[in-house]
Amino acid sequence: MRAFLVAATIAIVAPYAHAAVEDDLRDGDKYFEDGDWKKAAAAYDRAIDKAPGQVAAEAYGKRAAIYIILKDLKGGLTFIDRAKSRYPNAPEIQEQEALMLWESDRKEDAIKVAEKVVKAKPSSYTNQNLLGEYYYGRDSVKTASAFEAYLANRPSEFEKNDFSPRIKLGFSYLSNARSVLLDGDDDRAKQIYEKSVEQFEFIRRKLAKKASWVANAENGLCAAYTGLGRWDQAISTCEKVIQDPKRVDAMGSVWYNLATAYLARKQTKKARSASNEFTRMRKNEARGFMLTGDTYFEDRDWGNALDQYLRAEKAIKPNQTSEQVKLSIRLGKTYRRLPAPAGGNNPNLNLAIDKLSSAYNANPTSVELAIELGGAYLAAKQDAKATALTDKLLSGSELAKAPAEQRANLLVINGKALFNQKKLKEARSKFESARELRPSDITIKRALVTTINEQAFSEKDAKDSKVLLEEALKIDPGWAPTLTNIAVLAIERGDCDGAQRQLGRLKDVAGSDAVITARLLARSYMCGVRPDVKKANEAYAAAEREAKKTNSQVALAEIYTEWAPMLWDTDLAGAVDKLELAVQVGAQDPEIAPAAKRNLALALYRRGWKSMREGRSADAVGDFDRATRDASVLKGSEPLAFEFSFAVALLDAGRTADALKSFKALAAKGNQGAYLKGPYAKVGTQFFPAYANYRSASGNARQQACGDLAKLQGDLGARARELVASCWEYVAHEQWRSGQWANAGKSLSSAEASASAEQKRRLTLDRTALALGKDKLNELEALGGNPPESLVNLGIVYDILDRPKDAYDAWMRAKAKGINTRELQKWIDAKKRIYGY
Repeated sequence: MRAFLVAATIAIVAPYAHAAVEDDLRDGDKYFEDGDWKKAAAAYDRAIDKAPGQVAAEAYGKRAAIYIILKDLKGGLTFIDRAKSRYPNAPEIQEQEALMLWESDRKEDAIKVAEKVVKAKPSSYTNQNLLGEYYYGRDSVKTASAFEAYLANRPSEFEKNDFSPRIKLGFSYLSNARSVLLDGDDDRAKQIYEKSVEQFEFIRRKLAKKASWVANAENGLCAAYTGLGRWDQAISTCEKVIQDPKRVDAMGSVWYNLATAYLARKQTKKARSASNEFTRMRKNEARGFMLTGDTYFEDRDWGNALDQYLRAEKAIKPNQTSEQVKLSIRLGKTYRRLPAPAGGNNPNLNLAIDKLSSAYNANPTSVELAIELGGAYLAAKQDAKATALTDKLLSGSELAKAPAEQRANLLVINGKALFNQKKLKEARSKFESARELRPSDITIKRALVTTINEQAFSEKDAKDSKVLLEEALKIDPGWAPTLTNIAVLAIERGDCDGAQRQLGRLKDVAGSDAVITARLLARSYMCGVRPDVKKANEAYAAAEREAKKTNSQVALAEIYTEWAPMLWDTDLAGAVDKLELAVQVGAQDPEIAPAAKRNLALALYRRGWKSMREGRSADAVGDFDRATRDASVLKGSEPLAFEFSFAVALLDAGRTADALKSFKALAAKGNQGAYLKGPYAKVGTQFFPAYANYRSASGNARQQACGDLAKLQGDLGARARELVASCWEYVAHEQWRSGQWANAGKSLSSAEASASAEQKRRLTLDRTALALGKDKLNELEALGGNPPESLVNLGIVYDILDRPKDAYDAWMRAKAKGINTRELQKWIDAKKRIYGY
């Protein structure tokens, strides 16, 4: 370790040094680089003894480093005193002094020297390491700064020894991130948490030499992932730690972080169990009780939540200001949600109102009390009472004596109560009066502008809405929501160019939402008589990029819901992927879920038919099945059309029994004309079950299917007649195989009644096969190999007539025409084996 702490820098020898001194220094440098410490020390000593003023500080630093390497700290400190007489402030010498003092257990003195060194020479990684070690547990900011500098400057070959600085740097980052969070800087905290993740993951990836090192890194990752809100990663990592009690840190923080992650994922029972483990290890830690209370709060178990918060209140320390604030908020929320008696309001909120009312009645001119009571009324949604209370004071003479701030607050409460009652004109008047008293108050200005925006969208006439929005702009020209609403109004009015100009200005407005702006721009490109799909796609792509920058999953869901229908003609798979994410993210959002689910169903329907056209019926079955699961998002005859498509896909995939069930269910629902075209709109419910039976049934059931199909020939024409012929041919084949030759002949006659010319040739072959013998030679030869199956039968007759070469040739011709059954190959192979063809 001590060799690790030595700083070695090549000496730069002054050009005026005596030649002998130069030789000694060169020898010293060479021996130093070779690790021959004693010879290096002797060479440096000779140079210093000959001409101490001609030896650079770097050489003194190397000589001092050798004392450390050879573990002669006492001699080294004596040498340092001598070197400092010539170079009192040289960081090259002080760097080694700090290391010696640290190794001599004079840590306070070492740190004083080290701080001087790194100020003069920030790249002194050895002294940065000392500072990091010293401040770890004392000052996390200084610790982080020191270890950052150490890692940035230490030689690459020392990476294998990085565990201690990296693990301590990671935990210091965690502490710094929590402090920044308390200051309200979430973005900065996230950046610091990310830095901690980098350190812990580096250890786990490259320095996993010892189980304890990995355990420490995983404890850190558990906390970092929790701080970043990466709940699934936090749960996975924390659960890995708790599997072995020996890996749980003494502070029990893994339990706290695991409980926090579980709670974020709504796994309240697991969260409560983990938080209880934390409080078992940290019995007097208020935050443990608060976290347990949060699990009950999430379960809407207000009584137990309150009990835990009250226990936290007893455990909290006077100097824990931020914790006290958090606890107060929790207590307030819980009191307001405690169960009320039947027909009553929340008793705790009522109690608060009662107490405030009593106090106000005793002091009816107190604006301060009125403001507090009015706020309670608003919280209790007793807007009429809030209005009555504030109206009374606002009309009284005593109000003029109150400070402008209090008068403005009273007007704001009155305005909010009126706004909640949809009395927008009156609410606007109150906010305008409040703004006159406090013209620079952003909150009041925004309340006023929000009210005017609400007025605008409550108007039926778009012109009146535009006037109101322009009035809002005069009050706050740079407020993005108003500018956005103007663009929305323009799109609704069909003023696409106007919307685009407005959205162009929004890009440079502070506080504008880049995602919403890009989405609206895309919609503006599609709202005109000639939609510009290319520009709309580019705008949606820009919106997607902006949403991904902030990891806004909800925004992505909204974008994909709107964008996907524009993509499914050119990128159907991409459209489905986007809509699947939109449905997943927006499942519980009533503004997103219905549209996202509907568009996904439509996209799956399209992809299902695409798969059918490409011969991938199994894939089509899956897509049609998913498309039909939520019929509530489909319109008109879409549910019937989707179910029909599903049945067709089942049939094409060979799942004829399932297809038959689906066709029968559709037939029972009727209204086939709504989703089938042409003659199928009339007889589709009869045709498709019969067709499914033809495909799947056997025996009498298949004969029944043939009969059912025959009844539809008049409506469906030639295609139906061919199906009838094919159906009876199947029946004949079954009868032939079972020895019912007479019935097979009758079935072939039924087939011939509706067969096409091509089918009749095959039926002729079938009849021949029924009575195959020597007398069929001329008949088979007359077919001339059409259909190809006739050549198989011709070969059989040749074989009967003991004409093996002709049999072999006929079978080879059949094979050349695509007949390639195992039986045929066996016959061919037999002829080759016997006759050597």
